[in-house]
Amino acid sequence: VILEAGQAVIGAFLQALAIAVFGIATLLWMVLRNFREVGLVFAPLVLASLLTALGAALFDLSFNLANVIVLPLLFGLGVAGAIHIVGRNRFESGVDRTFQTSTPRAVLLSALTTVGSFGSISISAHPGTSSMGILLTFALGMSLLSTLVFLPALLTIMQGSQRIRKI
Repeated sequence: VILEAGQAVIGAFLQALAIAVFGIATLLWMVLRNFREVGLVFAPLVLASLLTALGAALFDLSFNLANVIVLPLLFGLGVAGAIHIVGRNRFESGVDRTFQTSTPRAVLLSALTTVGSFGSISISAHPGTSSMGILLTFALGMSLLSTLVFLPALLTIMQGSQRIRKI
């Protein structure tokens, strides 16, 4: 019974992850109409997922049947900041101009609000719920870091390579 329950949870996790990635990719394509920009929005999410897995291993935060749903949630919640940065970058003349607007501050404050909300789950008396809150707080922190550090660097590199091609 325990083995089958575990298999059901893993199956549900994979299904949730596939639906999240497909749904997000479809919506991003409908909004952005540009495969490169869809990839730019996904890049910090993939990095945040890898950093979350690395951090979980380093800090002994186990993925278990109670908190495995964190990764699909990370994709759903983490996409908001990246799409705002990429969208703002469309209308500015460079990444430095993008980061002089209010958009990065809005992304930061919005993400910190979400981190605080999910962080409150970590003080739950239930061990499974608490572990999910801890892991999700860490994952959202990695998503914020990836969005505000990695994405601008990636945008700078991509815009620099486009300028070189134009010359």
